[in-house]
Amino acid sequence: MPTVTFMNLSQEKKDKIIKAAKKEFSRVPISEVLIKNIVEEAEIARGSFYQYFESKEDLLKFLLTEEMEKVDEVAIRILEETSGDIFEVYIGMYDFFMNHNINEEDKKFHKKVLENVRTSDESFYILKNFMNEEIKGPFQKSEIISKINKSKLKIKDEKDLERLIKMLFIVTKNAMVKSFKYNSPQEAREEYIKMIEILKYGIYRK
Repeated sequence: MPTVTFMNLSQEKKDKIIKAAKKEFSRVPISEVLIKNIVEEAEIARGSFYQYFESKEDLLKFLLTEEMEKVDEVAIRILEETSGDIFEVYIGMYDFFMNHNINEEDKKFHKKVLENVRTSDESFYILKNFMNEEIKGPFQKSEIISKINKSKLKIKDEKDLERLIKMLFIVTKNAMVKSFKYNSPQEAREEYIKMIEILKYGIYRK
């Protein structure tokens, strides 16, 4: 994660480094990302890069963490708009990462990250571990969990809620990763919504 030196930079300089980093991470797989390209685009010395981050993987973790903070904001907004509907939050997460309404740079960055998650190459183990172990979706903050409407959920306790959150996260993450195999974004989203509806309404005939 970024050093104090990076955090003390002006917002303009930080934004320039982040923009350059996203551009490079959007260009090629992680193993082929060149710090040289990032520092040249950001117009900083190569030595300065290592004053800010330990490595390109460290920089990527920072970028992903920044993205998840945006997801937290989306989660809170949707929970407030839908009276605490947890299912709508995850649909909102999916749309946030896949939607064409985000700027073109972030769209390319999201797509390349998801493509990297699909690979089996060992060089991507850091990204995989980060996605699987460090990012658990938006429900890590008490302020968000407290906004979930539990009255319509068939849960007995907080453990059941944790299980539901885990299932929704896994379904959503897998749907994003596999979205590129469909003929269109619309088809991918429709398939995802069907899976969410099965979780929401069940499938067993009573």
